[in-house]
Amino acid sequence: MRNLIILLYLLLFISCKKTDNLTSKISTFPNLELKSYSHSELETDFNLLVNSLKEAHTGLYWYSTEKQFDSIVAIQRNLLKDSLSGMQFYNIVAPIIAYTKEDHCDISLSEDINNTLAHKGLFMPLLIINLEKKVIILNQPYKGFELVSINNIEINKIYQTIFNTFASDGFIQTSKYRYLDFKGFSREYAKVIDQQVENQIKIKNPTTGKTETHKLHSISFSKLKELMIQVLKENNIRKEIEKPGNLEFQDKNTAILTFRTFGNSNFEDYQMNFKKFVDSSFLEIQKRQTKHLIIDIRDNGGGSEGNEDYLFSYLTNKPYNKYKYVELSNFTFSFLKFTDYASNEDKTDLEDELRNENEQSQDGNIYRKTGIYIPEPIKETPFQGDIYILTSGWTYSGGAEFSSLMNEYTNAIFIGEETGGGYFGNTSGTSLELTLPNTKLKIDIPILKFVLDVKKGESGRGIIPNYKIEPTFKEFINGYDTELEYAKKLINK
Repeated sequence: MRNLIILLYLLLFISCKKTDNLTSKISTFPNLELKSYSHSELETDFNLLVNSLKEAHTGLYWYSTEKQFDSIVAIQRNLLKDSLSGMQFYNIVAPIIAYTKEDHCDISLSEDINNTLAHKGLFMPLLIINLEKKVIILNQPYKGFELVSINNIEINKIYQTIFNTFASDGFIQTSKYRYLDFKGFSREYAKVIDQQVENQIKIKNPTTGKTETHKLHSISFSKLKELMIQVLKENNIRKEIEKPGNLEFQDKNTAILTFRTFGNSNFEDYQMNFKKFVDSSFLEIQKRQTKHLIIDIRDNGGGSEGNEDYLFSYLTNKPYNKYKYVELSNFTFSFLKFTDYASNEDKTDLEDELRNENEQSQDGNIYRKTGIYIPEPIKETPFQGDIYILTSGWTYSGGAEFSSLMNEYTNAIFIGEETGGGYFGNTSGTSLELTLPNTKLKIDIPILKFVLDVKKGESGRGIIPNYKIEPTFKEFINGYDTELEYAKKLINK
């Protein structure tokens, strides 16, 4: 059996050189006193998870082959044994979810385990920010120090292990780094790596360049949240705008249009309407004869389908087709009784919706019917000035689709980080929330594959900005908006 595992690792390495190391050592988390499960119970949940992904996840083999995926499954299956907790099982199956390479495919712990973590969990008292390929501590007494290792494990190895437990689109890394910013690192370290009362950290002094070793006592999750509040209070870190959309004018020639989301419900929460906001914004931009437009979508994780191309329709004069096709995995699913569509009424509604909007083609695949979705027509008088788009690892889903359209059909300049969403689309839309019957882990399985009709990008990557810009630690902590200020400098030139 050991030889088989080694062979599978070798095959995987040869077939996909970008695959990270798999989780091989599963922590026990004795402080949590979690319920354990038999091998049979774990295998039941494992098989249901894998079979459900294969049955429903339309984009499962977008960035990897079926053979590669099956290799991951075989390696992780071999880690199953009797009397594992739900937390240990999570760390066995999470790499399978990560290997879907689709950020809309998520896995989460059971409600019981989350409650236990909230009351008994031990968390590193560290808030961090990922900048300049360094993990930098935000809280005192080591504010500004680079985190080098924890308990004699190098930080890059810790990151590799954590990254292996949640997905990103294709091979994009920026979204994973952003997910670990602030308290995200401490949270995921406690879920994936270890929980100890006392920890040893090695840090690098930014002034002297010398490393120091210190001991840290873990804290509760409530204390970690208090630490987060304290860091935000003590520093002038750039915050998201409160409203989902915002327009301001830098001067008579430059406008800054910010979209924190494209979600209709988010706009409604602020008594706003997305399309009316866009209409009124461009009416004002046109009225002022604005020459330069900065569009900030650094915090935009998407939203309601169609809003991204409604905004786009004001920014191009080139005819376009948004989607090459939208594909569905099936009209019904064998595992619906374990999902949020378990009731007969919900099951019928889901199947009716899928059959009304999609049809089977001659090649045997299921695609969205013609006319179900029509791209927003371009406006008669679109904006004709210079466009600068600010992006980050949080720019995702509809935010990334908007970026792809802008890159394909305009001369917009991109500033910041690679987008968190893939250039050619994503698997999202309707999602099935699968609850495993024994461990109660939850898995969101997206079933619609949206393939954009674009050509310029690289498969498995997002928009690569024209100017890769990120703040220094000093700029970040003092609230200096490095990306925005860089856009202004380009305009001034």
